Order: sequence, then structure tokens, then C-alpha cells
Amino acid sequence: MRILLVCNYKPGVGGISGQVEMLQRKLRAEGHTADIFSTKDSAWKRLLMMSKLREVANGYELLHVHCCSGWGFLPAVLGVSVARRLKKRIVVTYHGGGGEAFFDRHPRLVRHYLTETDANIVLSGFLAKVFEKHQLPYTIIPNIVELEADQYRQRELIHPHYICVRAHEPLYNIPCVLKAFQRVCETCPEATLVLVGNGSEHERLKQLADRMGLKNVSFLGKVENRDIYRYLNQADVMVSAPLIDNMPVSLLEAMNAGLLVISSRVGGVPYMIENEVNGLLFESNHDDELANLMLWAFQHQKETKSMIAQAHDSVRQYQWEQIKNKLYSVYGLSS
Repeated sequence: MRILLVCNYKPGVGGISGQVEMLQRKLRAEGHTADIFSTKDSAWKRLLMMSKLREVANGYELLHVHCCSGWGFLPAVLGVSVARRLKKRIVVTYHGGGGEAFFDRHPRLVRHYLTETDANIVLSGFLAKVFEKHQLPYTIIPNIVELEADQYRQRELIHPHYICVRAHEPLYNIPCVLKAFQRVCETCPEATLVLVGNGSEHERLKQLADRMGLKNVSFLGKVENRDIYRYLNQADVMVSAPLIDNMPVSLLEAMNAGLLVISSRVGGVPYMIENEVNGLLFESNHDDELANLMLWAFQHQKETKSMIAQAHDSVRQYQWEQIKNKLYSVYGLSS
């Protein structure tokens, strides 16, 4: 099949772009033609993309759009409009933890485009409930995680070495992580925290860490996807404190690498992590609760190692071989 992947694509980053890159590789390895059409550009240039996409899409049988809230919904507007005009098969995957607020704010817009698709994909039961609320059809197909055996490191001892791999944007609530780490350092001054990511809050967060007197915090900035496991391998616990979220691949990568994941209980995260079974959950924006869990992780070695083992087993469901049959079904293909 000839498949055009449409999204606000930026090469070499995670999130939706990383998933689209991975899907492109998997489809090409299966013998399909898979190319990416990026809708990421300045606002005025985006207005001219309809004709460009229509010209490109002529050479494909199926358009698979990846979208989210706000400007991130533009790929769906363009993709669905073009596919229907050209009578092409159209599939939309909706990403992002902000879906509920966006759907409630723009119900007519969302319904107009997401009822014109051949199939809609959501990543977890969290967004499935949002689609049900708005009476929109959906199929649950999770994100893909590439599992390589040599990425898993069995830890003989869990140390207070923490890592947070999230964009430095307000919704990911990095200040909560810094405040929790400050509390941890009062009990365990040898603890370390590595922050991987960049964004509009990056410099402000560095200044905040300085004002808090945090000595063992490293800001690595943006790290290429291919290098992320090198940094995960140096930590024992992954910490994530978003205010909203859907199905963060960074948590799955940490689970695959043998880290304990501690995350706020928001959005689709509880569909990935069962508290005290394959990870730990805390109430959003409660840095005191997060700090207690960060300390608990290395103070209770046996329990933490058990959760890490369960997490590594559970992440297998996100492998391509487990996902492709569902995806091929919505594509109208047999595996």
C-alpha cells in the first residue's frame, strides 16, 4: 500500500514526530511505501498547504493523519478535507492529554472532521472515554515502542539517581519535580537528578534550580531519540509530573530500560501504570507526595525491583508485532 503520513512533523524529536518516524520505518520494512507530509510551518504558509497536500496525496492510497489539540488539529482539517475530495482512505490518530478540553471547547469542529474518516485511532482508554462522550467512533491502538534486548539493564541496587525526560513546557510541570527533589536532598544529599528536554521554560527552570540551591541537578537540553537510552541507563528512577498527559512514550522507554517509573496520576497514564504493580502514581502537583515516593523507591529495594520487572513485561504489548494487525485492519489491509 502507498501511505502518506500527515502531521506537524519535525525530524529528530520525540512525541508525535517520533512515533510517525517509527511507523514510517516499520511500514517500509513490511514493503509498503510510506512517506511523511509535514504541516509544520508558519501560520500564513499553513493556509496554503491544502493545495500542496492535494497535489502530493494523489500518489497515495491512504492518508494517515496524526493530530492533537490546538494548531495540532490542523493536520486533521487538511488531511480529511483532501482525502474526501480525492476519495482516498483516511485514518486519524488523535494524540495528547488535552483532548477532553479541546473537544469540549470545539465540539462542532471536531465532530465535523472526525466523523468523515474511515477510522479514528486513540492511544488509550483515557481518550476512548473522550470520544465516547462526543459519540465519535474509535479504535484503541497504543503507541509503538521499539524494544531491543540490549536496552534493558537489571539493577542490582536501586540508587537515588533520578531522570526526567519531558519537554520544558508548563503542562509538564518540571517545577514540581525540582521541589520534590529538593525535599529528597534533605534526607539524601547524594541524590542526583538529570533533566532531559528543552522548551520555553528551559532557562526559567535553570534559574529556579539555582535559587533553590540544588547542586546535583543536570540540565542536558535536547537529546536525540537515538541517544536517550544512554542517559536512561545512568539512572534508576524516572520521574514525571505532568498536569495533563495521554500515553507518553518516554515512560515506556524508561520501563523498557529497567527504571522504576513514578508519574502523576493524569490522563492516560493510569492505563499504562498500575499503582504499586508496575510503577508508582501520585496526585498531580503534589510535590510532597512525589518526594516521599522518590525516597521510598530506593528504601524498599525488593518492592521496587518487583515493579521494575512487571513494568518490563508489560511494555511488550507496545511492540510492533503486537500492534500491526490492529493497524492493518483499520488500513483495510490483511497482515
